[in-house]
Amino acid sequence: MDATEILSTLLHPVIVTDHQQAVRFLNERAWRVFGLTPAQKPTLAELFDKLCERNGSPIDVKSFTGQGPIPICLHCNEFLKMDALLHHRRLADGGQCYEIHLDQGSSDPTLDALTGLMERGQMFHLIDQQRQLGKGALILIDIDRLKIINDFLGYTTGDEVIHALGQSFRQHTPEAVMLARWSGHEFMALVPSGLVDQTPDLARRFNVLAHDLPLEHIPKLPGGRLSLSIGYTRFDADDHQDPLTQVNSAVYEAKRTGRNRAIDAQTQTRPSIYLTGGSLESALAENRIVAAIQPIFDLRTGAVVADESLARMITPDGKIIVAGEFIEAASSLQLAHRIDQTIIRQTINYCVTSHFRSPRAHFVNISGDFLRHPELIAETIRTAMDACACTHPDQMDARLAKPLVIEITERELVDDTAEALSALQPLIDFGLRLALDDFGSGYSSYRYLLDLPFSFLKIEGELVRHIATNQKARRIVQHIQDMAKDLGLITVAEYISDRAIADALVEIGVDWGQGFYLGRPELMHPDHENRIQLSHPAPHPLRS
Repeated sequence: MDATEILSTLLHPVIVTDHQQAVRFLNERAWRVFGLTPAQKPTLAELFDKLCERNGSPIDVKSFTGQGPIPICLHCNEFLKMDALLHHRRLADGGQCYEIHLDQGSSDPTLDALTGLMERGQMFHLIDQQRQLGKGALILIDIDRLKIINDFLGYTTGDEVIHALGQSFRQHTPEAVMLARWSGHEFMALVPSGLVDQTPDLARRFNVLAHDLPLEHIPKLPGGRLSLSIGYTRFDADDHQDPLTQVNSAVYEAKRTGRNRAIDAQTQTRPSIYLTGGSLESALAENRIVAAIQPIFDLRTGAVVADESLARMITPDGKIIVAGEFIEAASSLQLAHRIDQTIIRQTINYCVTSHFRSPRAHFVNISGDFLRHPELIAETIRTAMDACACTHPDQMDARLAKPLVIEITERELVDDTAEALSALQPLIDFGLRLALDDFGSGYSSYRYLLDLPFSFLKIEGELVRHIATNQKARRIVQHIQDMAKDLGLITVAEYISDRAIADALVEIGVDWGQGFYLGRPELMHPDHENRIQLSHPAPHPLRS
């Protein structure tokens, strides 16, 4: 290994000159730190223009003697400055070797070692400055499927991709745009006020640069080309939303809608997933996630035979948020199991404290996230055992079906039905029954029905909605009912919104039903922190 190969491996910038002080070698780290490309041919004086003593005095190349390491400051650009030590050695052939040791322990900002771009800390500072001024724009750039590259091709290949992207961004982005390595798979660009109108074009250009990156030497790169999910927003002094939250939300939306695109955060109408997640965290901590109980009726007799616990979030000002507005955020941010845990606990308490003329089943939804937490399954069983022992000692017998019914949708189940059964087995052994929700909405419904011991089949809502007006929907529901009857399953139709739908379901033979026409969900009683009450319904439409 010759001297050049050795110098190339060093992680600090190295400059080598000939006897006439002409630059003959820069290692890769030097190219990155000085913001240069191998195509450029800088002079030593041009490189030293970025160096100065700690007191701000310039270092004169001609008078520099290099006696011992000299404390210096490296000016990478207008905003980014780093403390360093400049070492100097004379070479045997009359040339010079300059080494710059970056002071990584300094309180001053440093460069990212892999890309040579600004690190996160300094970018935070600049973003805060621009936000207070209400000027400029922010672009967050996320590398799609980088984890696949790291896991499948190795982290060395992943680092190569990150480095190549950083170099390309710096070479093809206006100098006034500040670039930073934001996280392991993200870059951030801070656009000055004078270029704000170009923000959408800049965002799209980043994806073009990624697509055109010369990576043919990586033959197994997923998709053959890189793509990015990008979010951007403009600073507004009158807008109190956090721009970092905005761009994160826009990146999430870009990924949700297919990746390889740039989304303007200020055009989004959906609430930010991260703001919703923050609201959920607060609601969980302050016991503002509560169950709403919706009755389920026997469609032939009109009697209430069961109910379903539906999650609701109560805002600090008393507004009721239905699950459909926060459940996606909960699933994406791994909060769903905590919501499930809360609603299950409330449902068990409701079961214990309510006194009905006849036994009732209590349906409660659980997520796939909940199934991945065996400690919560164990807690559910302990809570139910305590409740059963307190109220119905005979229910301790595991051979008797318990009133709690675990309801789960196909999309929440893991792909491996054996794994799903293993997770559910403790609940089944305890005597809890299973309901398969939204049956008819996915291709795997029959496989889950085959492999898991369901007792109830809840018919997909869109089929129910159209049953009175669409003959295809009616025939499909009739086939589902016939199959369920043959398998000994109780069918439940949701979303019954009018009498025509209810009558059609009765004619088909569906067993139970729920929906706004029959009974709306009612919240936990406000006078009881953990008690849920359901007011006795008025004479029911099914009985009229």
